[in-house]
Amino acid sequence: MFKNKKKKKLIKGYRTESNAKSKFKDIITNNQVKFPIRYENAELCNFEIGILTNQSSYQKSLFTTDDLGRNNMVKVEGESQYIFVDIKPFLVEETILDWHTNEKISYDELISTYCKQNTFKSISTLNNKLIIQIDETFHLFTLKNSEDSIRLLETIEDDFRSLGRRDAFFVRDTSTVQRKWMYDLLEKYGYDRKKLYRQNTTFSKRS
Repeated sequence: MFKNKKKKKLIKGYRTESNAKSKFKDIITNNQVKFPIRYENAELCNFEIGILTNQSSYQKSLFTTDDLGRNNMVKVEGESQYIFVDIKPFLVEETILDWHTNEKISYDELISTYCKQNTFKSISTLNNKLIIQIDETFHLFTLKNSEDSIRLLETIEDDFRSLGRRDAFFVRDTSTVQRKWMYDLLEKYGYDRKKLYRQNTTFSKRS
């Protein structure tokens, strides 16, 4: 697996090309992630998964075309003995911090636990938070930044729409007046206003 063109981890080694290609096809086919990682260490990132071999006589080098139409050889930085048989984009699931339990949960866990169909709910964003309100009960979730909180809200909204669900009202964080009203409301229910002001959980790039 590769992150921003740099090797992140080895998934498994295979003795034959056919076995490697078969597993590779299964991984790509089953890579269904509704809310993938978009940021790490305050940096936009993308993931890829590839098949590599060190038998250059057995496999020609793999080339890709960039946005300018140039052909570039795909290679592993610092490991020139390996060449690519194939490489594809890969989605890695993001986790969401539950404000109340301080534990990270998956998108599916958030939906199954906090978005049951038997209650009408308001789902909104506030800086890097997602808020699910059911009557006078609030569930807050922290994302890495404001972009992620909006992306999560839009993912849930699209999911509900595709399923024909009408048990939620979606509100985007769009104005200062709206944010102040939400700050006041949540502070009234015991939430720390200073923590609500935060817009990021990661403030600088790390290696």
